[in-house]
Amino acid sequence: HLGDALTMGHRETRRFRPVDSVIAAWLLMVLAVAGPTWSKQPSPWFSETAPLVVAVEVTDSMRANDVPPTRLERARFKVLDLIAQRTGARTALIAYAGSAHVVLPPTTDASVIKPFLESLDPLIMPQPGARAGSVLSLAVELLGEDAAIATLLFVTDGFDAADVDQFAQYAAIPDQPALAALITGTSQGGVALLPDGTPVRGPAGGRLATGVDDDLVSRVASTADMAVVRLQDGDGDIRALLRILESNLRLADDPNARWEDRGWWLLIPAALLVAFWFRRGWTMQW
Repeated sequence: HLGDALTMGHRETRRFRPVDSVIAAWLLMVLAVAGPTWSKQPSPWFSETAPLVVAVEVTDSMRANDVPPTRLERARFKVLDLIAQRTGARTALIAYAGSAHVVLPPTTDASVIKPFLESLDPLIMPQPGARAGSVLSLAVELLGEDAAIATLLFVTDGFDAADVDQFAQYAAIPDQPALAALITGTSQGGVALLPDGTPVRGPAGGRLATGVDDDLVSRVASTADMAVVRLQDGDGDIRALLRILESNLRLADDPNARWEDRGWWLLIPAALLVAFWFRRGWTMQW
């Protein structure tokens, strides 16, 4: 019974031995050199020329002041900020209410878009309503052969339940523009005011209900595989939209895209395993 107590290392066990760290570090470095990858890096030239169609809802609910000064005014500012970040890219503008209309075909001149955006007003729309589904076929026709690499961005305060089926049919067709939405407004809503300062009246005669139906937005987004961004005070929403546009471009199979090497990520755990050799007494017997 004294022999075990006087014998060094007789019952000594290690869960993680020096040889284990060497093998693990070697395996990680071999995998890193192999160049693992799971995403493509789009070429700068291709990403700059990917077209974008902006469909702005121009309805009385967009006059609501829950997003000051109004939802429509903030939508104009956000669209201009987004276009300014896409130098050299083609952008088209569509306005819709009960029907959709081309305001400006694809253009690379951002200065041309501003006066058209500023002229959008619910009073000039020929039909009442908010039929976002009417935009889909118009945008595809407007883009032509570039539809597969383009993005259709809805700038809206919500969707109509009658549009769900149209969005579902759209999503089932291949090589269509990817969908995104910038939601302006809050679920609580605000007061929609006419130019003379009087409140907009709803169908029942009271003030127009302007609350955003978040459940319906989520339903449409899920049905049509649409990326949704909520309007923010800073530029976080613009940066999110730019990431969505880049992601849509990758999904469009850019012919000039190269696979992005992610092997350097494996060097971090390999370096941590190598650091064990600086521990005192950490030696390996071959």
